[in-house]
Amino acid sequence: MPAFLALLLLSAAPDAAEKVPQLVALLEAKKTPEALALLKEIGGLKENHVEAKALVRAIRAPDVPKPPEVMEASFLALKGIASREVTKDLLAFLEHSELKKDVIVRIGVCRALEGSADPAGAEALVDLLGDRDDRVIAAAGEAAAAYRHAPEALRKELFKEVLDVYVPTWSLKNSVDPDQKVQRARSERRWEVVHQSMEKALQLLSNANEQDPPAWQRWWNKNKKKRWTAAGA
Repeated sequence: MPAFLALLLLSAAPDAAEKVPQLVALLEAKKTPEALALLKEIGGLKENHVEAKALVRAIRAPDVPKPPEVMEASFLALKGIASREVTKDLLAFLEHSELKKDVIVRIGVCRALEGSADPAGAEALVDLLGDRDDRVIAAAGEAAAAYRHAPEALRKELFKEVLDVYVPTWSLKNSVDPDQKVQRARSERRWEVVHQSMEKALQLLSNANEQDPPAWQRWWNKNKKKRWTAAGA
């Protein structure tokens, strides 16, 4: 087991001190089905920040094998951990020169932020909305929607970032300019992947409901300097 895991888990409760090292041992032994079964037990870590932090560091450790399905299950287990320290460790994935290239990692960070809506992750979420992979953009949109109870300034910031993906994608996919044929086809594909999560984010962040991208743009122009009510208010 990596030394940092042993040190990190010294102060944990007995159950917390057992599961992540067990997971690491299974991954090192390349026992993926058993590791996935254990991750199901670990899932729902909302009250155990020590174990959550250990899990983040375990799946980021370079000497621990990380099959794609294990990475996906690990990020799902981390969904909803509202801890500044856990968020900091999650965001470190996006600073790792190799791990940040993995679309599963980028989507996984979005999924974790979707569960926690931690303001500390908002800046990274803005970057992920500009990702080159449409699946990441869609996941970032889902995560942005989870910030519906955030302070008004943050909701407005995220709304604008989502809108700046949503409206241009729609506009370009509907372009009749023959010189934009390639861009139009690319935008059509992107629209199919991202538009539902974008619409959900716009609705929940603003507590409004418009019918199409031009209407959302008009709503923003009219309301960006006004007070917004929070979702459910």
